Amino acid sequence: MAVNDVARVYAGSLFDIAEERKTLETTEEELKVLSEIFAEEDDFRNYLSAPGISIESKKEFINKIFAGKLSETTVNFLNLLIDKNRQAVIGEIYEAFIELSDIANNRQRVTVVTQSSLDDSLREKIKSDISRKTGKEILLREEVDESIFGGIIIKIGDLVIDGSLSKGLQNIRRNLLNSKVRSEVAYED
Repeated sequence: MAVNDVARVYAGSLFDIAEERKTLETTEEELKVLSEIFAEEDDFRNYLSAPGISIESKKEFINKIFAGKLSETTVNFLNLLIDKNRQAVIGEIYEAFIELSDIANNRQRVTVVTQSSLDDSLREKIKSDISRKTGKEILLREEVDESIFGGIIIKIGDLVIDGSLSKGLQNIRRNLLNSKVRSEVAYED
C-alpha cells in the first residue's frame, strides 16, 4: 500500500509520542486493531465519516467504545483525527507507523510467494540468508500461489526477485518469439 504524506505526518507524530512514552509495541497493536475495524466494519466507518453527524457526537462515540480498552494516547489520537477529518486514513497511518517502527527496530518485512507452503527448515534458511545480506531481523510473510508452478518469488520492499517457474517460462517464450531464425537454416536437409 502506498502511504501518502498526510498519513506519514500523523504516523510520525504518534510514533514520537509512543517512543517517548515507551509504548511503541502497544501503540502499533492498537493502530492495527483500529485499521482492521475501519477496513472491515462498514457501519463504524460510515458513522465516523458521515458529514451530518457532529464531531462531538463522533468523539463521544469513540470514547464510549474505546475508553479503557485502548490506551489514552490512542483514543486521543483517534479524536484528533476526527477533529481534523482524517479518520479515513487510519489504515495508511498504520502502514506508515509500521515503516517507522521497522526502521527503529532494524526489521525488514519480506513476502515469500511459493506454489505450496514452506517447510520450517526452508523458511528459516530464507530468513537467515536475507538477514545476513540485509543485516536486519526478518519478518517473513508467506503467500501460496499455485499459478507460479514452482520456484519462489521474494518481495523485499520495492524489490521483487522472481525465481518462479512461470516467470522462467514467460522469459523463454518471449525469447523464442523475439528470436529471428533464418528460414534456410531452419529447413536444411
